[in-house]
Amino acid sequence: MNAQTDLEALRTRLEGTRGREYWRSLEAVAETPAFKEFLHREFPQNASEWLDPVGRRGFLKLMGASLALAGVTACTRQPDELLVPYVRQPEELVPGKPLFYATAMPFAGSAMGLLIESHEGRPTKIEGNPEHPGGGGTDVFAQAAILGLYDPDRAQVVTSSGEIRDFAQFATAMRTVMAAQAARNGAGLRILTETVVSPTLAAQIRSLLARLPQARWVQWEPVGDHNAREGSRLAFGDYVSPQYTVERADVILSLDSDFLCSGPGRLRHARAFASRRRIDGDPSMLNRLYAVESTATSTGTRADHRLPLRASEIEAFARAVAGQLGVAGAGGNPPEEAQAWLQPLVADLQANRGRSLVIAGAEQPPAVHVLAHAMNAALGNVGATVVYTQRPDEQPANQLDDLRTLVADMNAGSVDLLVVLGGNPAYSAPSDLQFADAMQQVPLRVRLGLYEDETSALSHWILPETHFLEAWSDARAEDGTVTIVQPLIAPLYNGRSAHEVLAVLLGEGPRSSYDIVREQWAQRTGLSTAAPALPALQMPAGPVAPAAPAGVEAAQNGAATPEPAAAAGQGGAAGATG
Repeated sequence: MNAQTDLEALRTRLEGTRGREYWRSLEAVAETPAFKEFLHREFPQNASEWLDPVGRRGFLKLMGASLALAGVTACTRQPDELLVPYVRQPEELVPGKPLFYATAMPFAGSAMGLLIESHEGRPTKIEGNPEHPGGGGTDVFAQAAILGLYDPDRAQVVTSSGEIRDFAQFATAMRTVMAAQAARNGAGLRILTETVVSPTLAAQIRSLLARLPQARWVQWEPVGDHNAREGSRLAFGDYVSPQYTVERADVILSLDSDFLCSGPGRLRHARAFASRRRIDGDPSMLNRLYAVESTATSTGTRADHRLPLRASEIEAFARAVAGQLGVAGAGGNPPEEAQAWLQPLVADLQANRGRSLVIAGAEQPPAVHVLAHAMNAALGNVGATVVYTQRPDEQPANQLDDLRTLVADMNAGSVDLLVVLGGNPAYSAPSDLQFADAMQQVPLRVRLGLYEDETSALSHWILPETHFLEAWSDARAEDGTVTIVQPLIAPLYNGRSAHEVLAVLLGEGPRSSYDIVREQWAQRTGLSTAAPALPALQMPAGPVAPAAPAGVEAAQNGAATPEPAAAAGQGGAAGATG
């Protein structure tokens, strides 16, 4: 309170008043001449409003409304637009009624058949295609793919050394670069992709390699079936793919395999396995699952008998079982904790010859896969619960060895142009290869990707990639069935597909993925739905490899099992649904 304020004047001013009144200060209550002079000096136009209690309340309302209207004035008035109905409305398009389109999602070395729900031209929900070999199931990655389509963090513009460009400028720049590569037969060109299951994309790459015979194509899938691929080569002398008929198996032995939740065929396996676990059906139709595993898995939780072992001990256990089943070159003693398991398991497998199945896990070394193939052959399961076909990937190879060779070439200065189509190898390549350091040795680096990630940060040209729901393509499932990948929406961020980028490298100019895929399949004749996609092969089993050296044990025990959600860098729990 100001020292000059007279308390007696305040008492006189408030004498006889009733009810609540509010003031900002005692000077305002006393209404001294000094306060009135101050008020008129600071607020010359509205001083009377502050002195009048009723007027002050209205003044505050007026000021609040004016501030709100000031914000509205910053908004831009939209022009008047008219909604024009269809001249000829599409027969199938009814507002509020969804449409469904069949397509496929390439994922981890195979393709999932999907049925996409669309509302008013916008895909909204993903489910499995019941007419696809997957049996109508999906996993969490397929369900979440719809979110990736609308992700605002996707790469959205073409850039060159940090400056915004367009695809036409990229095509112009590549003409000069590819002319220089043609003069050297492509000696400095390397193409790095994920596992390719698209026949059209593979045909484009092979066409480029035919023109530039010294160029190289390398594939790298960070979470893939590398050991299974090498195991088939050791067992049969060629890269083949086992096709398991889980519904025919009465007894299943899983050697550190999460076959119900991960790997090719997981959706089909989960549905087939569940069909034999109906408690309200015939009890004789129930199957039995023996799971020997180094870590808890979704498959292990469904096992009738589960044996936990260290990862390095599973090969010794598999050799002991194979020896009891009569596999040549196998044998030995199982780990101590598995002694009680051995004889009952072998007896159950032998009692179900031709109706049993042995599956090796993706993280187990190739030798365990060789043993699994040999045990299936010894039990008469080949042709009954398992058949062997060509692999669905277009160029089976030892991807880790190829990646090592690529890193060595980059460090040696042998690579002038590196084209990375999809994936994120700067992040997903094994750390001991130091891929990111080697990549920086390449004079020109081109990157096609959904996101601006670690690999994009090391690239000169960054091209936004189309989502699989935005572009035409094709993809092969684990059994060889080819599905046309059809878009449901135009590219949201002006992305380009790998087909279009390769068309530029081939000197074909800007071409749509629709024209490229259509031209590829127009060349094929005699297609028939009666013939199997990949016919079964007669594969004679080779000799069983010797046991791994003792020094490998520590490395196997220390190896990290990939989290199922780590595939494609996506989060969330993994599992088969539907």
